[in-house]
Amino acid sequence: MSGIQLSDALIDDLKKAIQLHDNTAADDMVAVQYMAASVGYFISTLADQRFDKKEVLAQLADFSFQVYEQMEQDKKPKEEAFGVWKPA
Repeated sequence: MSGIQLSDALIDDLKKAIQLHDNTAADDMVAVQYMAASVGYFISTLADQRFDKKEVLAQLADFSFQVYEQMEQDKKPKEEAFGVWKPA
């Protein structure tokens, strides 16, 4: 799952695509519900039997949480180092 490129532009495009089908998706909480439901829908339609779909769905939920945690961490101001290091 590495190598994907998330951006504000991508998320905005996804929201616009959803709004083409449902105007209530202008509300971000409605849009995010569509995004979450789409993952479940998509996984359920995969014909590939090489993996456990429920396990993949659980891993994707964990991945979503990791992305969330990283995005929240990136919002925090960076702490500046201070002081003088001296060898012991």
